[in-house]
Amino acid sequence: MFRRAIAKMASSSNLSVGATGSRYRFKQLIQGRPHVGRVWLATSGQDQFILRDIPKDIFSNFNEKIRPQLVESPYIRLPWDNIPDERILAYRYLTDDFLNLVREGIPIYARKQILKTSLRGITELHDQQITIIEHVRIIDLENAAHLPKGRCIKGMLAGNDNWGSPEAHFKGELNKPTDMFSFAIVCIYAILGRVIFGPNDDFRKHEAQGEGLNGLMKHIGDDKISCQVLQMLWQERHEEHIPYRLFSE
Repeated sequence: MFRRAIAKMASSSNLSVGATGSRYRFKQLIQGRPHVGRVWLATSGQDQFILRDIPKDIFSNFNEKIRPQLVESPYIRLPWDNIPDERILAYRYLTDDFLNLVREGIPIYARKQILKTSLRGITELHDQQITIIEHVRIIDLENAAHLPKGRCIKGMLAGNDNWGSPEAHFKGELNKPTDMFSFAIVCIYAILGRVIFGPNDDFRKHEAQGEGLNGLMKHIGDDKISCQVLQMLWQERHEEHIPYRLFSE
């Protein structure tokens, strides 16, 4: 499908027509992700748009379970259009993102306002039992999941390593608390200006307490391989090549 979509967009003067009648002219392939879709920059008149082709299962889940439950909101970024007969969604182009704004040093009060608006977007999604699986608007909703009350997702690696919760890294149970954990990491980034769980030397120090380890293993549940990995890491924490230390030190 993805090759066919690229070929179709590359033909007819790089032009595709959306369901709204808007004519999108292909400009640039921004991101090529063979297994999860591709992202293009396109124009329609004087406006810029982002076009994303979506894998079949994700596209069907979004159209059937996510999109019907959502209404227009200033806090959630919904698709502006779609390309008929293709699994391609069109979004209005955003000139910047929150992570980059923090890097550029926007004032603290502005960061807090953006975080507040983002939290409102998350709340609206959670009210509809929708959990985010990748901010002033919440984006990438095609990667969200509808979870009826009491249900969770288990057995998949979801989201970005920098923002993921412990259970997300070990294919544990994912639900609303997972979103809130990730949001908290973003809040810390907004104030400190750094990713606290990024792959740096400090992150590689294995710091934990026994009860915390047992709690994480219980949450992981029947994933025996992940439990064995955690046990191994804990047992080897005093080895010379592992810079382990207690929080109390």
